[in-house]
Amino acid sequence: MQLATSRSAAEVWEFIDAETGRRRQQAESAATEQKAVKALPPSKKSWAARPWQCLGSDAELEDCAITSHRPPCILLAQQPRRAFHQVCNLSDKDSSELWNSSQMECRPFKDPTYDLRRMEQDMAVQAVPVTQDLAVQATPARAVPGSTQYEARSLAEQEKENLLTSEAVAQFLDRVWPRCDEALQQNEVTNIFEDDFAFLGDDDSGTGNRKETTISEYQSFTDLQHSKGKAVSAIHWLPHRKGVVAVACTDPQSFNQRVDALGGAPPSHAVLIWNFRDPIHPELILESPYEVFCFQSNPLQPEVITGGCYNGQIIMWDTASQEERIAQSGPAGEEGKASKEGAGSEERGMTAVVKGSHLSLVDASHTTCVTDLQWLPGMSFTRDGRPPTATKAAETPKAAGRECNFFATTAGDGRIMFWDMRVGYNRRKVKREREDEEVEWSPTCVVHLTRPEGGDLAARHTCFNLKDTLKTTFFVGSSDGELVYADWIKPEGEEHPDYSKACVRAHNGAIISLQRSPFFEDVVVSVGDWSLALWKEGQHQIPLFTSPHAPAPYTAGCWSPTRPGVIYAARADGVLEVWDLLDRSHEPSMTAAPCTTPITYLAFSPAGAPPAAGGRSVQQLLAVGDGAGVLHIMDLPRNLRRRVPSEVNTMHAFLTRHLARLDYLQACKPRRAQLLKEHQERQKVAEDEREAAALAAAQAAANSAAAAAAAAAAGEPVGLPVAAVPIRNASKDIDEKAEEAYRKMEDAFRVQLGLVPDGVAVT
Repeated sequence: MQLATSRSAAEVWEFIDAETGRRRQQAESAATEQKAVKALPPSKKSWAARPWQCLGSDAELEDCAITSHRPPCILLAQQPRRAFHQVCNLSDKDSSELWNSSQMECRPFKDPTYDLRRMEQDMAVQAVPVTQDLAVQATPARAVPGSTQYEARSLAEQEKENLLTSEAVAQFLDRVWPRCDEALQQNEVTNIFEDDFAFLGDDDSGTGNRKETTISEYQSFTDLQHSKGKAVSAIHWLPHRKGVVAVACTDPQSFNQRVDALGGAPPSHAVLIWNFRDPIHPELILESPYEVFCFQSNPLQPEVITGGCYNGQIIMWDTASQEERIAQSGPAGEEGKASKEGAGSEERGMTAVVKGSHLSLVDASHTTCVTDLQWLPGMSFTRDGRPPTATKAAETPKAAGRECNFFATTAGDGRIMFWDMRVGYNRRKVKREREDEEVEWSPTCVVHLTRPEGGDLAARHTCFNLKDTLKTTFFVGSSDGELVYADWIKPEGEEHPDYSKACVRAHNGAIISLQRSPFFEDVVVSVGDWSLALWKEGQHQIPLFTSPHAPAPYTAGCWSPTRPGVIYAARADGVLEVWDLLDRSHEPSMTAAPCTTPITYLAFSPAGAPPAAGGRSVQQLLAVGDGAGVLHIMDLPRNLRRRVPSEVNTMHAFLTRHLARLDYLQACKPRRAQLLKEHQERQKVAEDEREAAALAAAQAAANSAAAAAAAAAAGEPVGLPVAAVPIRNASKDIDEKAEEAYRKMEDAFRVQLGLVPDGVAVT
């Protein structure tokens, strides 16, 4: 059957049918949801809040309450006004003296008529609902032993192929793909294996207690015989023993004072080894015939210690026997129970003294005081100044990467000497006349550094790349503030080669510290005079960063071993500065004053080494030596020892930004030189014009004066000088030219700033 109707009526019918279908679909969805909810297991019963219902406890509580049946007693205490705000002198007295004296205003006495009556009432109050005892059997039927045998079910190959190519699997993958992609991106951005609880306390480090944000002193060491009245010259932590640090002290005398004291009795010089278990007595004393200004232990054989003396000689100690004796004797204070004594050592009271096993020849040593000593693990040297060949390297007792036999010394005579700790290793074929004859110890290789203008370089510190043992270049800091980039390889065919590759004036005073960054191999920090500077290998002319001038001269400096952007610098007024370059670069982020005398040396404890047995592994200690011979052990707060997330990348970006700045300055140098030359030429032209105008004015004035003199001699009246008008005109021309030049310079400046387009006339 067909119906004819209007369009509006048909649209109404269609809307009614669509609405009816939508409502039917909603009703079916609601019914489905109700069925799903009913199918869920019953949840825990929730208690609904109900109004309070009194069961008779209010009356019981009112009976237990104590009410007052009389007005309260009022006590009025009065005192004269002049007695207020008086000074009270309080003191302690014995109780027996106080009770028997007449100073008590109210003496204790026993009242025979005193009787204590107490009202007691036993009442019970129930404050919980009525309880019931119920039992529920929650176990199934009795247990019956049984067994089940099953086998894995797998689909056939055709069924697997049909399942993987089905539309349902494709829809499932399309549905879960965005969530899987998001999870993979989160895994790329976030480290899922990072322990969040390890850094939980770092968030509150800024608002924590004072100990977590300040540098505090952990312990201090001093010896009345060997360090009193002296200055700490070197500090070294023994890497194989926890809580053990060695320190050398020297007499702060001038050269003339030392010369005057040569006639007296020779003083005792030693390196003291302190253990945290005994802060009063040194554990070992390394005896030396001369003052030791620098020393270090072998990284792979820590029982071997070498030091540089004041007269330029090198001394070596071997503490293996004493360390074995200490390990057998137990804690400090029981050394007297040990019956074994090492060769070359003797007992003085409770401290063992170790004498030097080898001393270098005077003629083959430095001629001035040794200022720096560094071990070079994995590196070897030959006497002809060339790296050893593969054949020679194979002849060595151990592999090149597993040994540390050479160390370098530096002195003010301009020579860098490389020594072999295996004394006599290269002379095994030479027979000694007597068995007790000492072997002559001389350097294996010597590098003589000179200044560009001539003369020896007053070398003070060296800085080698210990991570890349094949690299032969190194930095040298001098006492005159010069930073030298040198190569110890001797060129072929040159008898007296120049080992210096580049030399730049880094500081106005002596470079007292030169250290390579533990995180960036090509970045070096130099500390001297009133500033510190960062240098990049390959950019030797301009530093990457230079700090502002400090209130007092710097005396020591070093990198932080755990934070890439932190540098420690010590001043002559006893203040320790902490430079966090990622926080601020115009001033130190933290300062501390561990002593009142100048700080002479800084040394960090090995990473992860606790101060003593049972100490925390997260503790980081900094050894600070001062000018009074006291060794201070400073405990660093958590914000200075724990690295900030992505700090290495941030510090790399900081260095890259400053390197780009240097490249821009280097690129602008030719343009600046050209502009300077043009400016000087313009100044010269203006000066020549000014001189010519002045000369013309002087000539005109002379002519006018001569004419006036001739007129006066002839009896004619003399008026104004004729040269007055030319002088005024000449000065006016000069002013107009200067004004025109200034306007041209101002217009060029506006065009350079972009205020006026180029080529547009400026009015």
